[in-house]
Amino acid sequence: MKKGLAFFFIACFFIMSSYSQRKEMYKAFEDSIVKLHKEILLEQNTIIKYQKNEQLLFLMEEALQQKNSINYAFDSLKTISVLTSPDKKIRILTWYLIDNDGTHEHFGFLQAYNEEKERYVVYTLTDKWQLLGIHATQTLDYLSWFGAVYYELIQTTINKKKYYTLLGWNGGTLFSQYKVIDVISLNSRGAPVFGAYIFRGFGKGKPARIIFEYAKKSNLNLAYDKQSYTQRSTKKSRKGYTYRVDTIYTPMIIFNRLIPMEESLKDVRQYYVAESSLNDAFIEKEGRWYFKPDVQGRNPDKPLPKYEYKPKQYYKR
Repeated sequence: MKKGLAFFFIACFFIMSSYSQRKEMYKAFEDSIVKLHKEILLEQNTIIKYQKNEQLLFLMEEALQQKNSINYAFDSLKTISVLTSPDKKIRILTWYLIDNDGTHEHFGFLQAYNEEKERYVVYTLTDKWQLLGIHATQTLDYLSWFGAVYYELIQTTINKKKYYTLLGWNGGTLFSQYKVIDVISLNSRGAPVFGAYIFRGFGKGKPARIIFEYAKKSNLNLAYDKQSYTQRSTKKSRKGYTYRVDTIYTPMIIFNRLIPMEESLKDVRQYYVAESSLNDAFIEKEGRWYFKPDVQGRNPDKPLPKYEYKPKQYYKR
């Protein structure tokens, strides 16, 4: 009995020691990444900046390849976006650089759990946004990524398949910038796919992602938030029709509507600006996103009153 207890305490000691060593290792990686990215942000020479970014890519990949790295939060990376899905099946890290002509290039890594291999696989994302333009109808792999720095991740399910909707910003060029609603899913081999045909009622065709291009000096709000919209219903009675308008509060992807600065510039997206008084949204239903125009964009802690009205009735005597 005493020998059994001794072996138990020795095993616990080695487990705790191993956990402590791994934690120290990840902390060392994290500190090095923070320091190097700070140097990159302060670097004025573009060539040196990109050379240091190559070092950063190597360092981050080495850190993410370590066993159980998914369990380390990397929450000290304040200048690099780190988003983890609620089910911990994916984690995505993104950042950007600006070249000499003001064009943004994006970088990132995706950790995705592969069911067949029973381990996390690390993918280095390759930004191809300048070649893709704003054509949003195709799904893409990690080597043809519409680059962005993501700030929100929303997990949904359709027929037991998980989808991870991302909200992000792409700095574009000197003249225009982008906000992006993209989607990640995992195919039958466990590899990531960017884009999914889960958007309904927005524009023409079947978008795999939603891309908003707008003027560099404008500010487009794109957020996942609990906001409101009105819904009108009609009820028939013996005396005629009764109309009711309810204000419904629900989580949604809400965004300002983009309008051209002048009507003559409606075909040039770099002259589009956000109209803060006009808001549209995507509302999730059974895992898909349904477009809803003219949502209110008000704070839900100040609800609008419900009301009912009866217009003048016309009926035969």
